[in-house]
Amino acid sequence: MSLKILSRDEVFCKAPKWREPGGSNYLAMYSSVFGGVVTDPALMVIPIDDRVVNRGDAIFEYFPVVGGHAYCFEAHMARLKRSAEIISLDLPFDLDTIKQITLETIAISGARDGGVRMFATRGIGSFACDPTTTDRSHLYVVVLGTTVNQNFPSHFLDEGASAVTAHVPLKLGFYSQVKSTDYLLNALVEMEAHRNNADFGIWFDEKGRMTESSTENVTIVSQEGVFKYPTFARMLRGTGLVRAAQLGKELIASGELQGICQTDITQDEVYESAEIILLTSGSVLPVVRYDGRTIGNGKPGPVSRRFRELFQKDMAQGPIEVRTPISY
Repeated sequence: MSLKILSRDEVFCKAPKWREPGGSNYLAMYSSVFGGVVTDPALMVIPIDDRVVNRGDAIFEYFPVVGGHAYCFEAHMARLKRSAEIISLDLPFDLDTIKQITLETIAISGARDGGVRMFATRGIGSFACDPTTTDRSHLYVVVLGTTVNQNFPSHFLDEGASAVTAHVPLKLGFYSQVKSTDYLLNALVEMEAHRNNADFGIWFDEKGRMTESSTENVTIVSQEGVFKYPTFARMLRGTGLVRAAQLGKELIASGELQGICQTDITQDEVYESAEIILLTSGSVLPVVRYDGRTIGNGKPGPVSRRFRELFQKDMAQGPIEVRTPISY
Protein backbone atom coordinates (compact mmCIF):
# COMPACT_ATOMS: atom_id res chain seq x y z
CA MET A 1 0.00 0.00 0.00
CA SER A 2 1.23 3.46 -0.86
CA LEU A 3 -0.62 6.19 1.05
CA LYS A 4 -1.05 9.53 -0.66
CA ILE A 5 -0.08 12.75 1.08
CA LEU A 6 -2.95 15.16 0.51
CA SER A 7 -2.65 18.90 0.09
CA ARG A 8 -4.91 21.48 1.69
CA ASP A 9 -6.58 22.11 -1.68
CA GLU A 10 -7.30 18.41 -2.19
CA VAL A 11 -8.99 18.07 1.20
CA PHE A 12 -10.99 21.28 0.96
CA CYS A 13 -11.79 21.17 -2.74
CA LYS A 14 -15.21 22.31 -3.91
CA ALA A 15 -17.91 19.69 -3.23
CA PRO A 16 -15.59 16.88 -2.03
CA LYS A 17 -16.90 13.30 -2.13
CA TRP A 18 -16.39 12.81 1.62
CA ARG A 19 -18.85 15.60 2.37
CA GLU A 20 -21.72 14.20 0.31
CA PRO A 21 -23.39 12.39 3.25
CA GLY A 22 -25.54 15.06 4.89
CA GLY A 23 -23.68 17.96 3.37
CA SER A 24 -26.56 19.51 1.48
CA ASN A 25 -28.48 19.72 4.74
CA TYR A 26 -25.83 21.76 6.60
CA LEU A 27 -26.56 25.42 6.01
CA ALA A 28 -24.15 27.30 8.27
CA MET A 29 -21.66 26.67 11.07
CA TYR A 30 -20.12 29.00 13.63
CA SER A 31 -16.81 27.98 15.20
CA SER A 32 -15.09 29.84 18.03
CA VAL A 33 -11.86 28.18 16.87
CA PHE A 34 -12.01 30.14 13.61
CA GLY A 35 -13.97 33.06 15.02
CA GLY A 36 -16.74 33.17 12.43
CA VAL A 37 -19.32 31.42 10.26
CA VAL A 38 -18.88 29.24 7.18
CA THR A 39 -21.64 28.16 4.78
CA ASP A 40 -19.62 25.63 2.75
CA PRO A 41 -20.28 22.21 4.34
CA ALA A 42 -16.73 21.11 3.46
CA LEU A 43 -15.41 23.75 5.85
CA MET A 44 -17.63 22.66 8.76
CA VAL A 45 -14.86 20.85 10.63
CA ILE A 46 -13.70 20.37 14.22
CA PRO A 47 -10.05 19.87 15.28
CA ILE A 48 -9.23 16.20 15.85
CA ASP A 49 -7.81 17.00 19.29
CA ASP A 50 -10.94 18.77 20.48
CA ARG A 51 -12.09 16.88 23.55
CA VAL A 52 -15.56 16.44 22.05
CA VAL A 53 -13.89 14.06 19.57
CA ASN A 54 -11.43 12.08 21.66
CA ARG A 55 -13.07 12.14 25.13
CA GLY A 56 -16.72 13.04 24.63
CA ASP A 57 -15.98 15.92 27.00
CA ALA A 58 -18.63 18.34 25.79
CA ILE A 59 -22.29 19.28 26.03
CA PHE A 60 -24.85 20.08 23.36
CA GLU A 61 -28.35 21.29 22.63
CA TYR A 62 -30.78 20.95 19.75
CA PHE A 63 -33.84 23.08 19.06
CA PRO A 64 -36.16 23.63 16.07
CA VAL A 65 -36.48 26.78 14.02
CA VAL A 66 -40.07 27.31 12.91
CA GLY A 67 -41.32 30.26 10.87
CA GLY A 68 -38.24 32.35 11.59
CA HIS A 69 -38.37 31.76 15.35
CA ALA A 70 -36.19 29.62 17.63
CA TYR A 71 -38.52 27.30 19.57
CA CYS A 72 -38.01 27.04 23.35
CA PHE A 73 -34.69 28.83 22.85
CA GLU A 74 -34.44 30.24 26.38
CA ALA A 75 -35.14 26.84 27.93
CA HIS A 76 -32.40 25.25 25.87
CA MET A 77 -29.92 27.99 26.77
CA ALA A 78 -30.74 27.55 30.45
CA ARG A 79 -30.14 23.79 30.17
CA LEU A 80 -26.84 24.37 28.36
CA LYS A 81 -25.71 26.53 31.27
CA ARG A 82 -26.92 23.96 33.80
CA SER A 83 -25.08 21.11 32.03
CA ALA A 84 -21.89 23.17 31.98
CA GLU A 85 -22.17 23.85 35.71
CA ILE A 86 -22.68 20.17 36.56
CA ILE A 87 -19.47 19.09 34.78
CA SER A 88 -17.49 22.25 35.73
CA LEU A 89 -17.11 23.36 32.10
CA ASP A 90 -16.44 27.08 31.75
CA LEU A 91 -18.44 28.25 28.74
CA PRO A 92 -16.34 30.15 26.17
CA PHE A 93 -18.61 33.21 26.39
CA ASP A 94 -21.27 34.54 28.72
CA LEU A 95 -24.75 33.21 28.00
CA ASP A 96 -26.01 36.40 26.33
CA THR A 97 -23.10 36.29 23.87
CA ILE A 98 -23.78 32.61 23.12
CA LYS A 99 -27.41 33.48 22.43
CA GLN A 100 -26.39 36.30 20.09
CA ILE A 101 -23.90 34.11 18.21
CA THR A 102 -26.52 31.37 17.81
CA LEU A 103 -29.26 33.65 16.52
CA GLU A 104 -26.89 35.43 14.13
CA THR A 105 -25.68 32.11 12.74
CA ILE A 106 -29.29 31.13 12.03
CA ALA A 107 -29.85 34.48 10.31
CA ILE A 108 -26.75 34.00 8.13
CA SER A 109 -28.03 30.57 7.08
CA GLY A 110 -31.30 32.11 5.91
CA ALA A 111 -33.23 29.17 7.32
CA ARG A 112 -36.73 30.06 8.47
CA ASP A 113 -37.52 26.41 9.16
CA GLY A 114 -34.94 23.88 10.29
CA GLY A 115 -32.97 22.96 13.36
CA VAL A 116 -29.88 23.98 15.31
CA ARG A 117 -27.26 21.84 17.00
CA MET A 118 -24.84 23.64 19.28
CA PHE A 119 -21.85 22.22 21.13
CA ALA A 120 -19.78 23.60 24.00
CA THR A 121 -16.53 21.65 24.39
CA ARG A 122 -13.74 21.63 26.95
CA GLY A 123 -11.31 22.72 24.22
CA ILE A 124 -8.42 21.58 22.01
CA GLY A 125 -4.70 20.99 22.25
CA SER A 126 -4.20 17.57 23.84
CA PHE A 127 -5.26 13.93 23.61
CA ALA A 128 -4.76 13.51 27.36
CA CYS A 129 -7.61 12.55 29.69
CA ASP A 130 -6.72 15.43 32.05
CA PRO A 131 -9.39 18.13 31.43
CA THR A 132 -7.05 20.89 32.61
CA THR A 133 -4.69 20.55 29.64
CA THR A 134 -6.74 22.78 27.32
CA ASP A 135 -6.36 26.53 27.30
CA ARG A 136 -10.01 27.44 26.69
CA SER A 137 -13.40 25.97 25.85
CA HIS A 138 -15.02 26.25 22.42
CA LEU A 139 -18.44 26.75 20.88
CA TYR A 140 -19.80 25.29 17.63
CA VAL A 141 -23.24 26.11 16.21
CA VAL A 142 -24.61 24.20 13.19
CA VAL A 143 -27.81 25.14 11.35
CA LEU A 144 -29.61 22.26 9.66
CA GLY A 145 -32.18 22.34 6.89
CA THR A 146 -34.19 19.45 8.35
CA THR A 147 -37.49 20.69 9.78
CA VAL A 148 -39.10 19.36 12.94
CA ASN A 149 -41.61 17.37 10.87
CA GLN A 150 -38.77 15.68 8.96
CA ASN A 151 -36.91 14.39 12.02
CA PHE A 152 -38.90 11.15 12.04
CA PRO A 153 -40.65 9.02 9.38
CA SER A 154 -44.21 10.13 8.74
CA HIS A 155 -45.60 6.68 9.55
CA PHE A 156 -44.48 7.14 13.16
CA LEU A 157 -47.01 9.94 13.41
CA ASP A 158 -49.77 8.45 11.31
CA GLU A 159 -49.58 4.76 12.22
CA GLY A 160 -47.56 4.77 15.44
CA ALA A 161 -44.16 3.39 16.39
CA SER A 162 -42.99 0.31 18.28
CA ALA A 163 -40.74 0.03 21.33
CA VAL A 164 -39.00 -2.59 23.45
CA THR A 165 -37.52 -2.61 26.92
CA ALA A 166 -33.83 -1.65 26.79
CA HIS A 167 -31.28 -3.75 28.67
CA VAL A 168 -28.34 -1.38 28.17
CA PRO A 169 -27.05 -0.08 31.54
CA LEU A 170 -28.68 3.18 32.61
CA LYS A 171 -26.62 6.32 33.14
CA LEU A 172 -25.70 7.31 36.68
CA GLY A 173 -27.92 9.84 38.43
CA PHE A 174 -25.89 13.03 38.04
CA TYR A 175 -24.69 12.06 34.57
CA SER A 176 -28.24 11.60 33.32
CA GLN A 177 -28.87 15.28 34.10
CA VAL A 178 -26.15 16.41 31.67
CA LYS A 179 -26.83 16.91 27.96
CA SER A 180 -23.48 15.32 27.20
CA THR A 181 -22.17 14.49 23.72
CA ASP A 182 -21.21 11.04 25.03
CA TYR A 183 -24.24 9.18 23.66
CA LEU A 184 -22.69 5.71 23.43
CA LEU A 185 -25.26 4.16 25.78
CA ASN A 186 -28.06 5.98 23.95
CA ALA A 187 -26.80 4.64 20.62
CA LEU A 188 -26.69 1.11 22.04
CA VAL A 189 -30.32 1.48 23.14
CA GLU A 190 -31.29 2.30 19.55
CA MET A 191 -29.18 -0.59 18.28
CA GLU A 192 -30.92 -2.99 20.66
CA ALA A 193 -34.30 -1.72 19.49
CA HIS A 194 -33.43 -2.20 15.82
CA ARG A 195 -32.07 -5.69 16.48
CA ASN A 196 -35.46 -6.51 17.96
CA ASN A 197 -37.32 -5.03 14.97
CA ALA A 198 -38.55 -2.07 17.02
CA ASP A 199 -38.23 1.67 16.54
CA PHE A 200 -37.32 2.73 20.10
CA GLY A 201 -35.92 1.32 23.32
CA ILE A 202 -37.23 2.32 26.75
CA TRP A 203 -34.96 2.41 29.80
CA PHE A 204 -35.94 1.35 33.34
CA ASP A 205 -33.84 1.83 36.46
CA GLU A 206 -32.69 -0.86 38.88
CA LYS A 207 -35.97 -0.62 40.81
CA GLY A 208 -38.08 -1.12 37.70
CA ARG A 209 -39.08 2.53 37.26
CA MET A 210 -39.38 3.90 33.72
CA THR A 211 -36.91 6.63 32.74
CA GLU A 212 -36.46 7.59 29.08
CA SER A 213 -35.65 6.47 25.55
CA SER A 214 -32.41 7.10 23.64
CA THR A 215 -33.25 10.68 22.63
CA GLU A 216 -36.89 11.02 23.71
CA ASN A 217 -38.79 11.43 26.94
CA VAL A 218 -41.41 8.71 27.52
CA THR A 219 -44.87 9.39 28.89
CA ILE A 220 -48.06 7.41 29.27
CA VAL A 221 -51.78 8.07 29.49
CA SER A 222 -53.37 5.81 32.08
CA GLN A 223 -56.69 4.05 31.56
CA GLU A 224 -58.15 6.70 33.89
CA GLY A 225 -57.02 9.47 31.52
CA VAL A 226 -54.06 10.78 33.57
CA PHE A 227 -50.97 11.97 31.67
CA LYS A 228 -47.97 10.58 33.58
CA TYR A 229 -44.24 11.14 33.19
CA PRO A 230 -41.23 10.02 35.28
CA THR A 231 -39.28 12.05 37.81
CA PHE A 232 -36.01 13.60 36.65
CA ALA A 233 -33.89 11.60 39.11
CA ARG A 234 -32.43 9.32 36.40
CA MET A 235 -33.21 11.09 33.14
CA LEU A 236 -32.70 14.33 31.27
CA ARG A 237 -35.07 17.20 31.90
CA GLY A 238 -36.52 17.35 28.41
CA THR A 239 -37.65 20.77 27.23
CA GLY A 240 -40.37 19.17 25.10
CA LEU A 241 -41.65 17.23 28.09
CA VAL A 242 -41.73 20.31 30.30
CA ARG A 243 -43.60 22.21 27.60
CA ALA A 244 -46.04 19.30 27.15
CA ALA A 245 -46.90 19.42 30.86
CA GLN A 246 -47.72 23.10 30.41
CA LEU A 247 -49.72 22.65 27.20
CA GLY A 248 -51.54 19.68 28.71
CA LYS A 249 -53.44 21.97 31.06
CA GLU A 250 -55.63 22.85 28.08
CA LEU A 251 -56.57 19.18 27.76
CA ILE A 252 -57.54 19.06 31.41
CA ALA A 253 -59.74 22.12 30.97
CA SER A 254 -61.46 20.48 27.99
CA GLY A 255 -61.92 17.19 29.82
CA GLU A 256 -59.64 15.29 27.42
CA LEU A 257 -57.29 14.54 30.32
CA GLN A 258 -58.21 13.89 33.93
CA GLY A 259 -54.86 15.01 35.30
CA ILE A 260 -51.12 15.46 34.83
CA CYS A 261 -48.76 13.69 37.19
CA GLN A 262 -44.98 13.35 37.53
CA THR A 263 -44.42 10.08 39.35
CA ASP A 264 -42.68 6.71 39.36
CA ILE A 265 -44.04 4.49 36.57
CA THR A 266 -43.66 0.70 36.58
CA GLN A 267 -43.39 -1.54 33.56
CA ASP A 268 -46.83 -3.02 34.25
CA GLU A 269 -48.31 0.47 34.16
CA VAL A 270 -46.74 0.99 30.75
CA TYR A 271 -48.10 -2.34 29.48
CA GLU A 272 -51.60 -1.44 30.71
CA SER A 273 -51.61 2.20 29.58
CA ALA A 274 -54.10 3.63 27.13
CA GLU A 275 -51.33 5.47 25.27
CA ILE A 276 -47.53 5.68 25.21
CA ILE A 277 -46.23 9.00 23.91
CA LEU A 278 -42.61 9.91 23.18
CA LEU A 279 -41.71 13.60 23.22
CA THR A 280 -38.66 15.36 21.82
CA SER A 281 -38.04 18.89 20.50
CA GLY A 282 -41.61 19.56 19.42
CA SER A 283 -42.17 16.07 17.99
CA VAL A 284 -44.95 13.86 19.39
CA LEU A 285 -44.49 10.15 18.66
CA PRO A 286 -47.21 7.65 19.63
CA VAL A 287 -46.07 4.11 20.44
CA VAL A 288 -48.70 1.48 19.60
CA ARG A 289 -46.69 -1.69 20.31
CA TYR A 290 -44.43 -2.26 23.29
CA ASP A 291 -42.54 -5.51 23.91
CA GLY A 292 -44.84 -7.12 21.37
CA ARG A 293 -48.00 -6.02 23.20
CA THR A 294 -50.64 -3.81 21.63
CA ILE A 295 -51.13 -0.49 23.38
CA GLY A 296 -54.69 0.84 23.39
CA ASN A 297 -56.40 -0.14 20.16
CA GLY A 298 -53.11 -0.38 18.28
CA LYS A 299 -53.46 3.06 16.70
CA PRO A 300 -52.28 6.55 17.73
CA GLY A 301 -54.59 7.69 20.51
CA PRO A 302 -56.58 10.90 20.94
CA VAL A 303 -54.18 12.46 23.47
CA SER A 304 -51.13 12.03 21.23
CA ARG A 305 -53.08 13.59 18.35
CA ARG A 306 -54.09 16.53 20.50
CA PHE A 307 -50.54 17.04 21.79
CA ARG A 308 -49.33 17.06 18.20
CA GLU A 309 -51.88 19.77 17.37
CA LEU A 310 -50.94 21.78 20.46
CA PHE A 311 -47.22 21.66 19.64
CA GLN A 312 -47.79 22.61 16.01
CA LYS A 313 -49.84 25.61 17.13
CA ASP A 314 -47.31 26.49 19.85
CA MET A 315 -44.38 26.41 17.43
CA ALA A 316 -46.24 28.56 14.90
CA GLN A 317 -48.20 30.95 17.13
CA GLY A 318 -47.03 30.42 20.71
CA PRO A 319 -46.10 33.18 23.18
CA ILE A 320 -42.82 35.10 23.00
CA GLU A 321 -41.46 33.01 25.90
CA VAL A 322 -41.18 29.98 23.60
CA ARG A 323 -40.72 31.71 20.21
CA THR A 324 -37.58 33.82 19.97
CA PRO A 325 -37.59 35.91 16.77
CA ILE A 326 -34.59 35.81 14.47
CA SER A 327 -33.45 39.04 12.75
CA TYR A 328 -32.61 38.05 9.19
